[in-house]
Amino acid sequence: MSADKGQPQNPVNPEAPEKKTLSNAIYFKIMGYLLTAGWVGFILAITGGDTKHPMFDYIFVVPLAGWILGMIIARVIQKKSGADRP
Repeated sequence: MSADKGQPQNPVNPEAPEKKTLSNAIYFKIMGYLLTAGWVGFILAITGGDTKHPMFDYIFVVPLAGWILGMIIARVIQKKSGADRP
């Protein structure tokens, strides 16, 4: 038995550095990558890899439009909030 039973097992060190977390920009980039990969996989699944299928025309156009739109939205939000780039 320990003499310091009333002490917490893992005391919080006030001098410990804060945990680094990812910025919102990184989370949005990760989400963009996942959505892009999901879209490409979806198109490949429904077309069966047939490049003559009408939906195959949108395999790169939709993600490109999404990334451009996302960049425009990020720019507008950045200007409204006055935040600098990370």
